Amino acid sequence: MGRYWQRPLGSKLIVLLSAAFLVEMLAPWTRVCVATGTVAERKCGWTTGYEGSDFGLYAALFALAILVWELLPILIPRFSMRGWPTAIVTAILGVGLGLCTLVKVIEDNEFQTGWAWVGLAIALATMLVALLRVRYRWGIRGRDRPPPASSPLSEGGQSPGGEGS
Repeated sequence: MGRYWQRPLGSKLIVLLSAAFLVEMLAPWTRVCVATGTVAERKCGWTTGYEGSDFGLYAALFALAILVWELLPILIPRFSMRGWPTAIVTAILGVGLGLCTLVKVIEDNEFQTGWAWVGLAIALATMLVALLRVRYRWGIRGRDRPPPASSPLSEGGQSPGGEGS
């Protein structure tokens, strides 16, 4: 567990958000009512985020893949998963999570509860953190190289002998 706290902040947020998404999908996302034989009677029930559209299951698989991908260096310390290629894989999984959740919310649009919107917000937050992590990793990609050595001609237009041409 100590290795988890040594992970970067973006990785910790992504792990927490994707775990929260999987738990939040157990909440009632839609309220379904069925009409019975009489007009006054209706039977109503709840469906979770896992039920209804298949995109809920796809979103859960993306969230689970994000959890496994981000927890892999914690569970197996010999994996060195640093740098922007790792962040790009997380971002692709995060975009898949966000898109599947959005499609699920659109397809099951008729009887949604507030929990569906909370799930969409968590999925979009996971996607945003993953994309920001790629942007941060991509921005520092070339900073670990030493600066190029300046040539003597660029320092004043003089030749290496010290005399101007």
